[in-house]
Amino acid sequence: MTKFELLGNAKFVEASEKCVAPSFRGTFNANNAKSAKITICGLGFFELYINGRRVSDEVLVPVDSHYHRYDESMCHEESENMKLYGEELGYRIYCVRYDITDYLVNGKNAIAVNVGPGWYFRYGECKLAYLMNIDGKELLSDETLKWRSGPVTEYNLTKGELQDYTKYDYNDGWMLPEYNDEHWSDVKVVSDPESEYCLQDCPADKVIRTLHPALIAEKGDIRVYDIGENLTGWPVVRCAKRAKKITLKVGEMFDAENVELCENWWHGQKCEYICDGSDREYRPMFTWLAGRYIVLDKDAELVAYEDVHADITVSSFFNSDNEILNWLYDAYRRTQLCNMHAGIPSDCPQIERRGYTGDGELMCEAVMMTLDCKEFYRKWMRDISDCQDRISGHVQYTAPYVRSGGGPGGWGCAIVEVPYIYYRMYGDILPAKEYFPQMLKYLDYLEAHSENDLVVSDQPNEWCLGEWNVPGSDVGIKPEVPDPFVNNYFYIKSINRMVEIARVIGEEDKIPSLLEVRQRKIDAVMKNYFDESTGDFANNVNSANSFAIDIGLGDERTIRNLADHINSMTGVDVGIFGTDYVPGVLFRHGYAKEAFRFMTYTECPSFAYMKDSGATTLWEDWHGPRSMCHPMFGTPVKYLFSYLLGIRQTDDSCGYKKVIVAPAFIDGLNKVSGGINTESGRISVDIDKHAGKITIVIDGTMDATYVCDGKEQKLSKGENTFTL
Repeated sequence: MTKFELLGNAKFVEASEKCVAPSFRGTFNANNAKSAKITICGLGFFELYINGRRVSDEVLVPVDSHYHRYDESMCHEESENMKLYGEELGYRIYCVRYDITDYLVNGKNAIAVNVGPGWYFRYGECKLAYLMNIDGKELLSDETLKWRSGPVTEYNLTKGELQDYTKYDYNDGWMLPEYNDEHWSDVKVVSDPESEYCLQDCPADKVIRTLHPALIAEKGDIRVYDIGENLTGWPVVRCAKRAKKITLKVGEMFDAENVELCENWWHGQKCEYICDGSDREYRPMFTWLAGRYIVLDKDAELVAYEDVHADITVSSFFNSDNEILNWLYDAYRRTQLCNMHAGIPSDCPQIERRGYTGDGELMCEAVMMTLDCKEFYRKWMRDISDCQDRISGHVQYTAPYVRSGGGPGGWGCAIVEVPYIYYRMYGDILPAKEYFPQMLKYLDYLEAHSENDLVVSDQPNEWCLGEWNVPGSDVGIKPEVPDPFVNNYFYIKSINRMVEIARVIGEEDKIPSLLEVRQRKIDAVMKNYFDESTGDFANNVNSANSFAIDIGLGDERTIRNLADHINSMTGVDVGIFGTDYVPGVLFRHGYAKEAFRFMTYTECPSFAYMKDSGATTLWEDWHGPRSMCHPMFGTPVKYLFSYLLGIRQTDDSCGYKKVIVAPAFIDGLNKVSGGINTESGRISVDIDKHAGKITIVIDGTMDATYVCDGKEQKLSKGENTFTL
């Protein structure tokens, strides 16, 4: 939509002088209103009040996007992270619509809005525009609005806020109609940002639950609290001393000996509050903090901790008699939710908070399988689309775009992978159909960056991460598996997806040329990386064989060598992608024992090592030196459901219309149960070897079949029980 279609003639306003986070107010009349709605856009995040009442329990709205064109000279400390290299991207701004009928009073009313930078800090000053429709009458933001500085006077999205409540009287009076705002300043009307305007249809962030951290240490002027889990959100504090500056820090690890946060896992996250002497509660307004431990001045009272993330429910459950698998599911679920803020599936919730296309495309199937996130990913696919260069076809490493590390293989292919998985999981082909021309454009880009049919480069002087974060002494140690091998793997895999999409959307005429390109890329992989004498690809370093097997390359030696490698391993040796492909191809090819060993290996590095180290979320690196809340290693969680429980779609199914239940019965795993919600209903499986039975419950319209020892039995709606 255009700005006019969504906001009409509303004017965008901002503070008339530089201000970190302005507060805006205005008044209007309403009498016996029967219907009142507001469409509002506050860039970056906003809080809306009508007559002193907070409208909605949503926080950190609207969702982040690639807002509009920007002037690099305005991007201060992040200017280096905003370079586009002459690329032409798409732009999108989200607005939020609320029903405010019940907030209005007869006569004079007041609208009050706090606006903070959010991700928009890269683009310039905070902006506000709104359109109210009250019984058919439009009331618009314009030059009659007033502004002054809000309490946030210093701000950094990833590190925190300074809130000063002594400069002005920040009680709720300024939000009321009778408040005298003569001393406030006139707003500055600015030109409308040129962009596509959309109503937010993605789940917003909310306070999901309230916890009460335990006091675990005191030293000097500070107290230390343990939330009990690595989470995202904010501590809620009080302090009745006027002009007292209190400091609050949050981190992922605590040094008990020195009674302080471990420097490497604090990540600089801090909020400071200069108090006004009232009994108000202090919490961040326009950001969140990530970690488990809280360090707080003794002059302040810790009231509670509010767990904050996108309002997304967990739509799965899993339990077994293996503690490592149970931990993996719980840690993954917690990690993933910590990384769903402002419409972005992020890499980490503290250091970068970016929607990396590599992490996102890798994780999307596990996320869609375990969480109710359909609309969340519908929004993120738009971000990926917006962040593709319309000229070359290059897809950025993050969506929305912030210059970051990635590569042509594994990152850009998100333009193919996410719409494809979305179709398979939800039965909705429309996004894949919409983005199919962009998928073709991306293949053109890969072709343009190939030599001898191997994809060898991306943008000049840019990253080519490949099989990122294999185990090593430092984060991101370069893997031995060659980058062109990884790049071609993703090229071939993307073509496989696109051939399937083309058949569904009626683009069969594109298939012959796709197959021709695919064969050339396969031939290049075989020529350069396949060892005829051993059956290995790239010497099977960092489990390279799993990449080849996943796209149908190699022979019986290739999978056998991979299985032997896992049977003899002294710790996992894979990075971001191999963590998914190794157990996946092993399960699919009948090596369930080896896949199980990979997932439950107990020595370092392994999932068990993270668990035994006390982690409640997954780490960025197998040894844990940086972020301790990264979902990318959580992809094997989907195999808990698709192989250990055996719930998977047939190849010709989408939206779980056709399902087989074919568990991989593993020696040593005697009890396992779990279930998922699908577009075709809920399905759960309970395996109890001690009782000698398996119970499968179908609550939906799916066509389901139980497969065991080569025999098939149709499943009916309700409970189905079989003897093992």
